[in-house]
Amino acid sequence: MKRFLFACILATATCSFVSVQHASAQSVHVTASAFTTEVNLLDSYIAAGNMTAAQNEWNTVHTMMKEVLAYSKTSIQTAATAADKASYQTILTNQINIYHTVWGLKTDLATNRAALHTNLGLFDATIY
Repeated sequence: MKRFLFACILATATCSFVSVQHASAQSVHVTASAFTTEVNLLDSYIAAGNMTAAQNEWNTVHTMMKEVLAYSKTSIQTAATAADKASYQTILTNQINIYHTVWGLKTDLATNRAALHTNLGLFDATIY
């Protein structure tokens, strides 16, 4: 009986710990200026032909994009009014469309440099 009780307490503690980690992960908020800085750094690496650094920077930009999308989803879920929710949904739809365009461009950073920079700028304009 003691073992069963111990297992239940351990399982409850584990679930509580996972919930706390998940909640804190959603609190990330990417600013437009931070995103712009990273996009410009990515562009400079591509321009210099440093594709290793560009790929690493792409990973950073991609992570930031996913964080922006998550923030927008949270904004929809926590919107105070129906009008706010609709506004956030429109923003998220635009972000997703731009994300898909950028995802298609990332396969060849050098060739797609101008289009990538333009579309990342469009994504940047959706950050609030």
